[in-house]
Amino acid sequence: MFSSRLLFFSFVFAIFAPFSLALKHVPYLNVIGNAVKLVNNANRDQSNDDKFHDTLSYWKEIPGKLLNENENAADQYNVSEQCSFSLAALQLGLTQRETWALQIIDAIAKPEAGVLDGSLKWLGSYDECKRTSYHNESRSLDIKGKYSLLSIPIGASTNALSGSSVTALVIGVCLPDSCSPGDITALVHNNIGRIPFGNFSGLQFYVTSEEEDKPLTSNAVVAIVILSILALIVILGTAYDVIIVQWLRNIGSELQKHAEDEKIPLLNHNSKEVHMESESTYEKLLLSFSVYSNAKKILSTRKTSETLTALNGIRFLSISWVVLGHTFAFVLSNISNSGPFLKEMLGRRSFQAIANALVAVDSFFALSGFLLAYLTLKEMDKRNGKLNWAMFYFHRFWRLTPAYMLVLMTEATLSPYFADGPVYPPQGFEVDYCGKSWWKNLLYINNFFDSSEMCMAWSWYLSNDMQFFILSPLMLIPLYYHEIAGIIVCLVFLLGTTIAPGVLSTHYDMPPSLFTVGGSQDGIVDYFSKYYIKPWCRMGPYIIGIMFGYLLYKTKGKLRIHKVLNLLVWAVSATLACLVLYGLYDAMNGNPLSTNVSSLYNATDRTVWGACVCWVIYACATGNGGFVNTLLSWSAFGPLARLSYCLYLVHPVIMYAYYFSSRTPIYLTDFSAIYLFLGNIVLSFMVAFVSSLAFEAPMMGLEKVLLRKDKK
Repeated sequence: MFSSRLLFFSFVFAIFAPFSLALKHVPYLNVIGNAVKLVNNANRDQSNDDKFHDTLSYWKEIPGKLLNENENAADQYNVSEQCSFSLAALQLGLTQRETWALQIIDAIAKPEAGVLDGSLKWLGSYDECKRTSYHNESRSLDIKGKYSLLSIPIGASTNALSGSSVTALVIGVCLPDSCSPGDITALVHNNIGRIPFGNFSGLQFYVTSEEEDKPLTSNAVVAIVILSILALIVILGTAYDVIIVQWLRNIGSELQKHAEDEKIPLLNHNSKEVHMESESTYEKLLLSFSVYSNAKKILSTRKTSETLTALNGIRFLSISWVVLGHTFAFVLSNISNSGPFLKEMLGRRSFQAIANALVAVDSFFALSGFLLAYLTLKEMDKRNGKLNWAMFYFHRFWRLTPAYMLVLMTEATLSPYFADGPVYPPQGFEVDYCGKSWWKNLLYINNFFDSSEMCMAWSWYLSNDMQFFILSPLMLIPLYYHEIAGIIVCLVFLLGTTIAPGVLSTHYDMPPSLFTVGGSQDGIVDYFSKYYIKPWCRMGPYIIGIMFGYLLYKTKGKLRIHKVLNLLVWAVSATLACLVLYGLYDAMNGNPLSTNVSSLYNATDRTVWGACVCWVIYACATGNGGFVNTLLSWSAFGPLARLSYCLYLVHPVIMYAYYFSSRTPIYLTDFSAIYLFLGNIVLSFMVAFVSSLAFEAPMMGLEKVLLRKDKK
């Protein structure tokens, strides 16, 4: 938390900066003076409170802590003639109470209530500023409102999610559009000089002005062309499927069948016989893009005897859990009550399910390893141990990459044009449009590089999953040919992925989670980059999944467990899962774990969680799941589970677009959080459905056609 002296400075600065343009408004300045006196009196009255300091002492300390060394920074800037002329017109308009001038002043941010609760974004009225315009032909004046953000660093914060970050007071400024960022910088310096409590000309601050028109970049043009071509193919494929295949051919087939069934043919014997040609390769390629056929496959609730139906429920619940966790994580930087809200939430034991939602990703690692082992070993069994390993890798790469790259291309190049707003990033959601790092995503190695430059930061999961997949034959082949050798190899991998995070956690003194207290400053900063996204720290659940998948393959899903033993294993599994999920409550409420205990937790928690998830899958697959299997096997989960991959790709983009386009900070409550989550997940599923139809399903269809794969 920052001290009240920073709050006091912010209050005084935010009052003087906007209204120095209206110096003739003496009554308003008298009100400001009274407000300053109240603040001073408050400081003197609360001298025993360590949150307040003597005002004079505060101004003496400011230059050494918050300000630049350059005392004469204001003299280095000049306001342009055009901007000065517009400001003079603005001052004249204010004296004459003209609407456009009052709108500009009204749109400038004022000090917000709740600063002590974390309300540091004073955004003003973005839309009012953009709507403001004034035209005077006689004076050759054409003025429009231009919105800019003034960011004043007032401290630093450290957390395990983002590492070290700057805490800044953000103030929305509305000025005539003839004023450049340099002009605004000069005006800010000049206004700082008007504060009668000291010299603040060297204050560090940053001005960001919104571009009036955002021209399409070359990358955006290329992305639009690619998406347009893809959309055209989808339209053609859908039209061909609906008109030719589903309508005309079906009609012809029904007429032919009806004629053959008639004892007295209704059709003329001399009429041309309806000829049903088999689909050609080109036709199949086109039909791979059909929205009609692909939507039927995605929305199908049909089950087969070999389907592990409980997986659908686990997939849906896990991806919903991921979205829930991200709903809270992403919104924290855009709420006005972050301090009391987090304190209240972390004080609830029930909130641990959200604070520890990170293990939802480990559920997917466990699922991936389980399915891989079970399906691959079954395939090897059919082929007497022979498997085309080149196709093994190619299928995985083709299954994930096209949709991944298309979403990345769309998000990186077109996100600057998705929306606008006072805090909307002018260059979109990615650094340099991913121009320097996209190839790392393509090769699934972006988690090995600087996390601050990572494109689609949430894609670290995909890189880990692909890296685990590449290593999986080292465990699968021994498991198939020699059970003992395979188990030993798996245990060696498991031992390595247990020791590595423990050693790293001890060395860097890391906290056990994002929201817990404890650990060194360096350990908190390094938590994400050196532990959270590294494969040698995250492979535990995947290995456990492979071992359980092998167990299901060996037992062929027919292992019946004694009722008492089954209940005992369920109880142990539930207890361990609750310990992982809720065991950090005290550590999140002022009682940090020791370095050794934190290291033990970081070394084992994800593996233990993966084992609990795998037990649920195995129990349901072998008929030992009871009502849990009935719940997770609900047919409605099938279509939703098929969309989980695309939903993972797109849901942060949906959240970014909404949060960044917000005109005011959000005051977060239980109800608003629920509303945000439901809106995020429903809209994300809708976008994921479109993405799956356009990006994912067609590529899977192309693979079947080009490689002549048998229909599963």
